[in-house]
Amino acid sequence: MKKILILITLAALIFCACGFEAEEEPEPVVTEPVATEPVVVEPEPVEPPIEISEFCDPEDMPAPFDGDGAFADISVSADGEDYGAEWLYYHNIYDWRQAGISYDSINDATEALLGQPFTADALAAFKSKISDFTMLIMLTPVDGSSVTPPAITVEYDGEQNEYSYDWLSSHNSTEYEAAHIPAETVKEYLDAISADFWYTKEYRWIEVVYDRMVNGWE
Repeated sequence: MKKILILITLAALIFCACGFEAEEEPEPVVTEPVATEPVVVEPEPVEPPIEISEFCDPEDMPAPFDGDGAFADISVSADGEDYGAEWLYYHNIYDWRQAGISYDSINDATEALLGQPFTADALAAFKSKISDFTMLIMLTPVDGSSVTPPAITVEYDGEQNEYSYDWLSSHNSTEYEAAHIPAETVKEYLDAISADFWYTKEYRWIEVVYDRMVNGWE
């Protein structure tokens, strides 16, 4: 009996040694990440603002004095406001007109304004500005603001929308196009109001918008 048990035990040991070898763990598979190009989203271009400085001309006026010269305490009055010699020198005649400055007030102050120790170039430029202002006054109504600015009416997709003078003079060409206002309509509008408003900043703003609609702004 013992021999039988011993033989069974030996057979079991041989079977275990031959048939049940430990399985090796598989090597982990390392997957390299796939390189992808970054997605670049181009921002929508934004139309640059129309600066009021486009309608002033300080950069066009030569330096007024040699050395440490200064503007004399001379001013003209309009609608309760005083406009000094320096303001008059560095603003254009459309700004003068928009401020309500009259021909008589400039005429009365001309001798004093030009009597300052300007350089020759500055004196010539200021004289030219005063002369142009005189011509502007002669060609335009005394009070252009008494004329009510019209509006533009645009029909699109079965609807009619009205855009006032204030709206037109405070929005850019991108907004005009979003409102479906055609460039031809803007040109017709400018022609219609030029007699009464061509000297105003609002008119000149709309002119810039029209130019951008036709020629682009980028």
